Amino acid sequence: MPQPLGQALADQALENLVNQFARPLDFLRELVQNSIDAGSPRVEVWLRWSEGVVGSGALSGGARESGVLEIGVDDFGEGMDEALIDTRLTRMFESSKEDDLTRIGRFGIGFTSIFAIEPHAVLLRTGRHGESWELLFHADRSFDKIRLDAPVVGTQITLLRPMPRDEVAAFVAECRWVLGFWCEHSDTPILFADRTTVARTEASDDSDPFAAFARPSQTWETISAPLLLDDATLSTRLERDGVEVLVGVGGTPRFAFYNRGLTLMNTADPDALGPRRDALGHLSFKVKSPHLEHTLTRDSVLQDIHWHRALDLVAEAAAELARRLPEAMQSAADRGEALGEWHGLVSAMLIDTDLASTVAWVPVAAVEGGTRTVAQIEEEGKEMGGDWVLLDDGPTPLSAALVARGVSVLVDHPKTRALLASSAPRRLLPIPRRRERRLASPEELFILPRPVETSELSVGERALVAATAALLAQVSLRPPRLRVGDFVGGDGELCVTGPEQMDLLPRRAGVFDRLRRRCVLIDRSHPTWQTHALAAVDDTALAAFGLAQAILTTLGRGTPRLWKRLLDVALP
Repeated sequence: MPQPLGQALADQALENLVNQFARPLDFLRELVQNSIDAGSPRVEVWLRWSEGVVGSGALSGGARESGVLEIGVDDFGEGMDEALIDTRLTRMFESSKEDDLTRIGRFGIGFTSIFAIEPHAVLLRTGRHGESWELLFHADRSFDKIRLDAPVVGTQITLLRPMPRDEVAAFVAECRWVLGFWCEHSDTPILFADRTTVARTEASDDSDPFAAFARPSQTWETISAPLLLDDATLSTRLERDGVEVLVGVGGTPRFAFYNRGLTLMNTADPDALGPRRDALGHLSFKVKSPHLEHTLTRDSVLQDIHWHRALDLVAEAAAELARRLPEAMQSAADRGEALGEWHGLVSAMLIDTDLASTVAWVPVAAVEGGTRTVAQIEEEGKEMGGDWVLLDDGPTPLSAALVARGVSVLVDHPKTRALLASSAPRRLLPIPRRRERRLASPEELFILPRPVETSELSVGERALVAATAALLAQVSLRPPRLRVGDFVGGDGELCVTGPEQMDLLPRRAGVFDRLRRRCVLIDRSHPTWQTHALAAVDDTALAAFGLAQAILTTLGRGTPRLWKRLLDVALP
């Protein structure tokens, strides 16, 4: 006979409630929440495995050790009398459920999720108003209800599930993780005990709600923990009207919401912040409020007026962090901490501001030690004719030479570069207008030459230098002095020009223009020099002609007319 439509719909509704969560073990959260709602001073969750059978049917596991896993959730709250059992707990399991689905209470909806793990049986004992009851739910979700003579304090629920011994450890670990996630900051103590590896040798005094704390031999672990942000570089806490927020910056942004310390949502997805994503997505925060509620599917938080008020408090805490940032950064610099990650915090926290006008105070570490502020860096950059800022991984001979000239070289870091680039001065009218700040490594702008004394050159090298200098003197109006040396920081140039006393040379026009270029320094390790030095052994004149031509080409002075003059002089 076909099932009545109403009954079919009710059965489907029940099935949906049983499997309402993505993880079957999320039923533990529902039972803990029910216990807290019942006013329990603590909630005990325990697991115990026993070898044997369930009911009258033996468990067959072949070569695997078979047995039964007990999952217990005990509380010491107000419990239930028969009226509550019939109207709030078991309504969904009665034959008349299709007639009155609206009477299903919150407790009953959450309780149905225990069947998601397909227990063999569920035993529930509870008491209230002088009544004590025991309910035994079977695998098909039918149940027997028995009145007890002995009093029961609170509600104790035990699930029995057949399980091979080798699956127990993983199941226990998952239960522990689920409790840790959903009860992370519970106001009510949540205690967890893994009794699957040892036999239970002592009786539990369920009449005393604080007895567990006085039993040192019980292996109870406290699941709930204080509200903390473990990886935040800088954090602050605000509390108002029963709402507590902990806001921090640093690490991967993460957003968590709690009601009485039970997790409503904990995610790194900034889309969960909805319209507040751009303003708050760079933060990590935890919001604890008795007014927040999750959606019916338990996968998000209702973005109602209470949600917005809580995030207003988060924004206020973020503003407080921004005010504290300068002092915190300077303290970190005084302690010798690396500042790169701090610069990332500045960029993130001041995302909605004009960085060019707000970060003049930011300290940046220099490779030679100490710090420079962004304002000091800008002033020093003017000395190089174009707002140049130099960054390097650490001290080098080239950076030491720059420091000796009063130019700071900053410790390089991707977030430092990003901050300096984003806070560069804007081009503003009227003229004169400033150029954007430009970032570079010392090697991009400078060469540190090491001239070699003539006495250190071989006879052939000295002859080649003299012959080449003579050729250049005959074709140039102001012939430079020719020297040979080694380059520190070069990238393949045959030669560079500079003053007679070469200690630091710019590689770009406009950088240290006050340096007068009276000398040409040839890189002794350059292949062109080495080739012509070898050729000079057999024909010094021809080698000098080739080297002079290469020097003029490198300096950008090669023209057909000059080549003819050079050829006429070299080969008359």
